[in-house]
Order: sequence, then structure tokens, then C-alpha cells
Amino acid sequence: MTTTHQHATLAGANCQVAFDNLTRQLYATDASHYQIEPVAVAFPRDAGQASSIIQAAGHAGVSIIPRGAGTSLTGGAIGEGVVMDFSRHNRQISDFNPEKRTVRVGVGVVLDQLNEYLRPEGFCFAPDVATSSRATIGGMIANNSSGARALVYGTTADHLVELEIVLGDGRVVTVGPGHDMLQRQRELLEDMVMLNGLQISGRFAPGLVKRWPGYALDRVLREPGNLVNVLAGSEGTLAAITSAELKLVPTPDEIGLGLIFFNSTTEAMQATVELLDLKPTAVEHMDRVLLDQTKSKREFQTARDLLDLDASPCESVLAVEFYGDVEDRLAALQRKPIGTRKKIVQTLAEINQVWALRKAGLSLLASRRGDAKPVTCIEDCAVRPKDLPAYHGGLEAIMRRLGLEVSYYGHAASGLLHVRPVLDLHSAEDLKKFRQVTTEVVALVRQFKGSFAAEHGVGLGRTELLKEQVGEDLYLLMRQIKKSFDPHNLFNPGKLIDDGRYKLDANLRLGAGHALKLPFEPVLAFA
Repeated sequence: MTTTHQHATLAGANCQVAFDNLTRQLYATDASHYQIEPVAVAFPRDAGQASSIIQAAGHAGVSIIPRGAGTSLTGGAIGEGVVMDFSRHNRQISDFNPEKRTVRVGVGVVLDQLNEYLRPEGFCFAPDVATSSRATIGGMIANNSSGARALVYGTTADHLVELEIVLGDGRVVTVGPGHDMLQRQRELLEDMVMLNGLQISGRFAPGLVKRWPGYALDRVLREPGNLVNVLAGSEGTLAAITSAELKLVPTPDEIGLGLIFFNSTTEAMQATVELLDLKPTAVEHMDRVLLDQTKSKREFQTARDLLDLDASPCESVLAVEFYGDVEDRLAALQRKPIGTRKKIVQTLAEINQVWALRKAGLSLLASRRGDAKPVTCIEDCAVRPKDLPAYHGGLEAIMRRLGLEVSYYGHAASGLLHVRPVLDLHSAEDLKKFRQVTTEVVALVRQFKGSFAAEHGVGLGRTELLKEQVGEDLYLLMRQIKKSFDPHNLFNPGKLIDDGRYKLDANLRLGAGHALKLPFEPVLAFA
């Protein structure tokens, strides 16, 4: 709760601020397992209003938690300070330049909304997260999001020209090539690269397609003068991002999709490595655990019929997509002696059905009946694609030893599997396994020099593991970056830079012994 002074200071800002219980409860959660009630929620319309509420929060002694759509899975969009929601008002699209292939957006613009705007012009914003119908551009920048086609398009950071940000003292500045601002921060990064370049390149081995956790020291090493690199993926811990100029890519002229079916996930992982020489745009994996959730669901029956899942069930499916030279590359795919059967998807409508099935992965798994659910704790660990079969073997060994059912799906071509062990977070025993499976898989990822937070961020759920992941020396560099941008620890305190307040198995919405207590006597059979 806010004190009278804090309430008056925040309410006096030139920005809409809500203090009521309902709003605070709505913003106490996001797509993660975590829940923390904020003191207030602010809804800035532009950088000026964001500056006003940030300065007010500093004077009131409360923190700022920037938030997009809250679709990330590690608790990055929740906290006990003022949640600053950019998705309500900050949704402007302007300055589209087809010659330069750029566009300017407010950070509250939703990805599908942007691509719908760009489609008639023959362009799109390339990073394609599964939550594209609700994920905001600001959240994608903060997490350095990517998606299925990262093998070709990279991550969000690869598609940024410049960012407009608000610092903790309220200054609104623009960063990017050609902007000579924040000289002290640029000099710090340049000194870091000069003094620690070998150590950074040794820890962040080349070949990983998805993002590294923390303050992108690998990108800073390549281009230390460009502050966009360190802000992309900083998860709202350095500054508030209010608008961005984005790079665009042409929409593909020709798309092809082939499906390969397997008797085991192990075979599918090995086949993924063999398929990379065909230069696919994406190779997506779906396993039986996920596909079984589509049974008896009318909206997915057409997709089940397309994959012939009822007549010819399988353990794993790889969806292999190509842009350009489709006929020849699909023919080469057909000749590969892998899988039990193959199917070439014939029409764009059918291709979209397959991708809709894949994008529904999390929702499908969450619909599993009972208290035990496929949980998110290690769901976006990534290794170099060549290491995927051995990494999957290590995962299987951990899951067998812990006696856990597990689902594997996701971006196989990029070396990233969404790994979801089935756990009941109401159970004290399964809560212990929740921590155990997380720490063991993170250790496994480190053996392969991979990333334990390659898509969804470190957030509050993995902050305690970051130092061990990057090493003491590089973690110290990250502390210096945080101090340089946010000296008063105003933005998302306790995340990425650990101060002890967050643990991966604390602040859970559902904990051991949790039971739903309804304030009424149920009449309908909700069970």
C-alpha cells in the first residue's frame, strides 16, 4: 500500500494512474506462474507522460515496472512498484518508408496489428513470436524476442534502427547509430569491450541463434558504440522504451511446407541437424503430448485430419518451411531418408492451419485436465543447433530420473525446445521438483555453452541463476551497466541483478496446499 505522501505524489503526475484494488489485482499477474500486487498502475500516452510518472515514482520512493502485454513467462512484467502499461495508449504507427524499409511505432503496438498495417505494402516485421496476436513491440524489444524463423531473421535486436527511451531522471533521449547521446554509457561499454573482449567471446560462444541472457555483452562486443544493443533484451531494468524505429523485410513471394513424422523425439532431433543443409526458414517440432491435447477439440479437427493423426499416430512431427525455390527444396526434403512418413502441405490455407496448431502450443498444454500441468521453468533454454540431439538426450535422462512426463515442442532449427515438465504446483513434493528440474537443466545448458533464457527473459523467475550462467566477472560488468543507466535502481529492481528478493519458487500464484475458495455455492458443474 502507498503512504499518503506516495499516493499524492503519484496522483499528481501528468499521467493516468489507477490505485483501485481491481486494477492492481489485474496487474498483479502476467503469463507466468508468479503474482505480486503493485502499488499502482500508470497508463502513459507518450514519452512526456512516461517521464512524468517516472519522476514522480522516484520522488515517492517506489519502483517502475514497464509492461507490454504481459505475455512473457518469467514474471518480468510484475512487481511491487508502479506498473507502467504502454499497451493501452501507445499504439501509433507512423513514418513508414518503403525505400528505407523502416517504420516508427509506439511500443504498445501489437505485432499482428503492425504486420496487418504493412501487408498491403509487401513488408513485415520479421520476428514472429507465437503470441503475435497480443505481444507488443515494446515487450519484444525488452526481451529481444525472436520466434520460429530466427534461423533466417535473427532476433528483434537485428531489426532495430533507434529507440526513444526515458531514463530514471525523466530525460527523454534517442539512442542508436547517429545519435551522440549518453556518452558516459557508451564509453563504459567501449571500455568493457577493450578490457574484457576475450572473456566475453569465450563465455558467449558463436553459433547460438537465440538470445543470451542479461545485457547482451555478445552484441556489445560486435558494436560497442550502439546502445540499442544493450537496451534490447534488458527487460525493463535500464530505462523505459517509449517508441522505436524498426527495420522491415519484404514478405516472401513463395512459401513451402513439408511435414515429417517420427516414432520418437530422439529421431526428430537428429533429423533436424540433417535438415539444416537444405537452408530451411524454420523447423518446428511438435510432440505427441502436445498433439494429444487437440483430440475432441472442434477447432483443431481440420488440422488433425491434415496431419492424419487419428489414422496414423506418431510421437513427433517436424514442420519444415522454405522461402523461395520451394519446388526443388521440397523435392530434396522428400528424398531425405528420415521419418516414417512425409506430407507436403499444398495450399497457403493448409500451411496456416499447421502454424495455428503450432502457435496454440502453450494454450493447448494449459488446457490439460487436473492440477498437474506442463509448467514453465525451463521452457526457452537453447543450445547451438548442432548440439540439439545430445542436449535432448541429457534432458531425457533428467526427466526419467525425476519421474516426470514432459512435452517438447518449438524451434528445433534454432536449437530451442520448449520443455514443459508436468508438475502439480499445489504439491509440496512437486514444488521441490520444480526447483530441482530447473537447476539441473540450467546446469546441462551451461555444459553446452547455451542460453537458459533464450526467448522469454530472465525475469524474476531466473534472476538467482544468472550469475552462475555468465560467470562472476561478466556478472560484475552487468552490474556496472545497470548502475550506469539506472543509478537509483528505479527500473524493475531485483531482476537480472540479484538483490535476494526473488526466488524461482517464491511469489507463486499457486503454492503448496493452495485451494480455490469460492465466495458462493456453485450451482453449475464447473468441475
